[in-house]
Amino acid sequence: MTPEKFRGLVSTVLIVGVAASAVLIGAGFAAALAVGWQGSLIGSAASAQSTTDFSNLPGRLATLEPAAITQLGLAVLLATPVARVAASVLGFALERDRLYAAITLAVLAILLTSIFVLR
Repeated sequence: MTPEKFRGLVSTVLIVGVAASAVLIGAGFAAALAVGWQGSLIGSAASAQSTTDFSNLPGRLATLEPAAITQLGLAVLLATPVARVAASVLGFALERDRLYAAITLAVLAILLTSIFVLR
């Protein structure tokens, strides 16, 4: 993989992540303007959860709650740097640069450990 392709891969991951996040957050805010934070776009009974409570996010997304859509956008935004590091591991592995692949893999392991284990 050439350095230009590597930079293109990493920048594409960042652009897609930020764009998807912006679309989801914007859609959540637009939906909130239409039905309110505690409402639902399909008319289901709304849960009275805090906007900082990410529990049951898939279930709340199924009822199209505006706060859940916005929270999904925030989760995508937070996952974007992790995806960038994962793309870097892939890029270094394709370049057969074992040292940088190993270092970047260690960084990815630290990131994932901090997210899933150290809560």
